[in-house]
Amino acid sequence: MTTEQLSSRGPTGLLGLLWIAVWGFSGFFLSYSTMVPISLERGLSAVTGGTLLTIMMLSVIVVQPAAPVLRQRWGPRRTIGTSLLLMAAGHAASLLIPHPVAALLTAGLAVGCGFGVLVVVATAAVPLVSRPERAGRALGQFGAATSSAAAVGAPLGLWFSGVVPLETFRLVAAACVLLAFATLRGVPDRVAEVTAPVAPTTATADGDPGPEGAARASGTGSGPATSRWWAALGPVLAPFLVSMAAYGLVIAFGPGGDTTHPAVFIATMQAASVVGRWVSGSLTDRLDPTAVYTAGILMTAAGLVAVALVDPPGLLAACLVLMGVGIGTVQSASLVMAFARASSHGRASVGWNMSFDTGLGLAGVFGGVGFTYLGPGVTFAGVAALIVLAGIPLWLRRGRIPGTG
Repeated sequence: MTTEQLSSRGPTGLLGLLWIAVWGFSGFFLSYSTMVPISLERGLSAVTGGTLLTIMMLSVIVVQPAAPVLRQRWGPRRTIGTSLLLMAAGHAASLLIPHPVAALLTAGLAVGCGFGVLVVVATAAVPLVSRPERAGRALGQFGAATSSAAAVGAPLGLWFSGVVPLETFRLVAAACVLLAFATLRGVPDRVAEVTAPVAPTTATADGDPGPEGAARASGTGSGPATSRWWAALGPVLAPFLVSMAAYGLVIAFGPGGDTTHPAVFIATMQAASVVGRWVSGSLTDRLDPTAVYTAGILMTAAGLVAVALVDPPGLLAACLVLMGVGIGTVQSASLVMAFARASSHGRASVGWNMSFDTGLGLAGVFGGVGFTYLGPGVTFAGVAALIVLAGIPLWLRRGRIPGTG
């Protein structure tokens, strides 16, 4: 029985991944947060902008199942480098296309496909370049880096795209992605196969899949084991997916535009999510992960409902702090639980990242249709209700999912 391991472990590989995550995620969220505003600025409707955003996220999702294959064939370094080049090319290529829909579609598809490969390969590499006893901490550091990049990239992009010409904005976005190449050499260039003992243990508290999961890393596990994995992972990822739709809804259709620039409120939520992700990552090592997850789900839903009800900027910011902490908690708890239940790091990364990006894609649908036909208040409240409903299977099956009770 074998398991895949990167050819080296240590701080160089992890620091390289953290740097790549910062600039790769920043470049993506510069595009994500501005897809709808740029669409409106170029004379398109909110529905069209939301549709383009959804197509962008679909491209992220579609390529993710192929990312582990590319990683195995090309190695982590070359796969990540190719994904970064594709993202940068998408920003630059859109400047050469005069028609607004075609230009935005080109940028969205290229950035989306590159990002889809990047997130799967980088996330799967984190526990493999870190020491086994520190895998949970490494995942927390990586999560904080990606959340921080989103916290800066989304509001900064929303503001920056409104004060500079579109050509300047696109070139800056491409340059941000290319900065990730500075530490690409720190990422191992190959995946080596090493022998791993088979043990009856399952998952560790810090999210490492454990010897049994590692023994099935290359897909050699039995059919029943694979079926149990899918049955366990679905309830874990469902509330996370809908929470990411709420997260994307605020980023892409930011509230408070009549009182304060939406970028201020988005930055508030993003900063709170970084804190929530960092703190909850440590809590999942000491407490029941499902209890931590439940707290995050309820905070996210409560914060979103409050956003739908309040108007004063101060109260709105407070609601977004609550929602941000909830979002960060949901992200950390679901990631730890996914790595604990999946049969390999690659499968956990694909499942978690596909849920993340599907949620961001659904935000385009919810916001485009909801804001146009129902209004912001009803849209926010409706998504909050969906978050709670999505958590019901997790709570009902808690006693039958390993490690949740």
